[in-house]
Amino acid sequence: MLVVDFHNATKIPVAVAIALSGSSNASAVIDVVDGVVVVNGDGVALFSRQPSRYGIAAGERSAQEVTVAGDAVPEFPQGGVSSTSGSVTVGFVFPLPHTATLRVVLPLRSVSGPSDLARIDVSTLPPHDRVVAGWKAQLARAPRFDFPERQIETEEAIDAARSHLLVHAANDDPLRWPGIPVDGVERSELVLALDEQGLSAEAERLLLAATDLQDADGSLGDSRLDATASWVVAVERHVALTANTAFAEALVERVASAVHWLSKRQRESRLRPARSFFGAGEGPEWLSGEDRRAYDARWTARAYLSAVLLLDAVGQSDAAQAVRLHLASLTEEMSRILIAADGPGDGARLADATGQLRRDLLEGEPLWTWSSATDAHDPARTAAFLRNVRSIVVNDDGPTIDLLPSFGEEWLGQAIAVHRLPTIGGSLSFALRWHGARPALLWEVEGDRSFTLTCSAIDESWSSSEQRGEVLLAAPIIDHVHTHLTHDHDHDHDHDHDHDHDRQERAVDPPVQGGGSFS
Repeated sequence: MLVVDFHNATKIPVAVAIALSGSSNASAVIDVVDGVVVVNGDGVALFSRQPSRYGIAAGERSAQEVTVAGDAVPEFPQGGVSSTSGSVTVGFVFPLPHTATLRVVLPLRSVSGPSDLARIDVSTLPPHDRVVAGWKAQLARAPRFDFPERQIETEEAIDAARSHLLVHAANDDPLRWPGIPVDGVERSELVLALDEQGLSAEAERLLLAATDLQDADGSLGDSRLDATASWVVAVERHVALTANTAFAEALVERVASAVHWLSKRQRESRLRPARSFFGAGEGPEWLSGEDRRAYDARWTARAYLSAVLLLDAVGQSDAAQAVRLHLASLTEEMSRILIAADGPGDGARLADATGQLRRDLLEGEPLWTWSSATDAHDPARTAAFLRNVRSIVVNDDGPTIDLLPSFGEEWLGQAIAVHRLPTIGGSLSFALRWHGARPALLWEVEGDRSFTLTCSAIDESWSSSEQRGEVLLAAPIIDHVHTHLTHDHDHDHDHDHDHDHDRQERAVDPPVQGGGSFS
């Protein structure tokens, strides 16, 4: 259930109206039974106070218009309210004196009747400060990012996004509750986001819940190919970030089965000359048929590569080699029919990751929700926001851990720090401090895995495999037409080189900062 508190911290009394609507058809009935708001027989809300008035909208006027006009009634009609012309809405009006609090209990799934809610003693529910403390304890496991993009708002947005995904992973059926069901590739994106934010227990829970959907043929119970391919990618990523080889060993047969299903899809498309590569393509509807085939091919290639890494990690070298052959065959076929390796489905970070963060902050504030056509608080967009934030500070999709791949001119002279970030090399903390035009990089990696650190966007010549250290990097080079920063790719990369403008210069001296430890 969801508990919402409305607290009047002003010095004057106020009134709060809570609007609840029935279904969009004319058969909806809203009633109040034993203090519980009931819609079509289901308990949907319980209030800690009794409403003083009811703004009933069963016609052309909204509940807000009825209430503001002073037409709200003091007594709720016996037998409930309905509408013969469409949906019905009731605004429940509560006076709130200075320091008063209204608590609203909302079930996040259907209950059998109002008695389920009526049995709840609202006064015994944890107070607001204890709930906040509990969420802070949950989020303390996650890494911390300190970088110059609207720092306070970014911290709030990141914590809110993490909390949203934790709610999804908390129920008995994390794939179906609350809100819109999380299926296919979106399910895998949630897993990837949770793992990258240090919330690995919840990520594992989602992975195992998805495993229950695997069919006998190895597919993940979805009509689209990316549902199965992305699950393989998410399993390998979870193992890479947690070093949980026992989990890998437990799922290796299921991963092999999923890869077998993908390879059959690949072979079928080649053995049937009348069919196009990967058939009609099953990617997102916003892609054309040809682009869907390319999308499926890229996802399959990613799944093969992930399976190779996972199988090698558990000592299944023969099986890994077999998957390498599938990958080589797929790569050859993609090259032959001119399907680019980069494009939708390739998993590459955004070329303008920092710009996307700015746009997300503007869209998401003040409640830090990102909507879609199907969900006002879409978990897939929440996951995309978190994954983009991480891509700004580190890229460890390849064999190295590349720090600050999105470093740009606007960050010159700005202090940057990252704490306890899960990576393929272990838990990473690092900080950037400035000495004139040159940045000093301090880092520490906890764990016993091998790795190589780079910082290619600032100093392409530097790398290290040390667990901890400090280095004075070269001054960043700024390209005044398009920055020299290393992006995975830009799908609209078309340059007209003008030597009067396309000049690279060493950055001018920013303010000098003191040194010291990042911790």
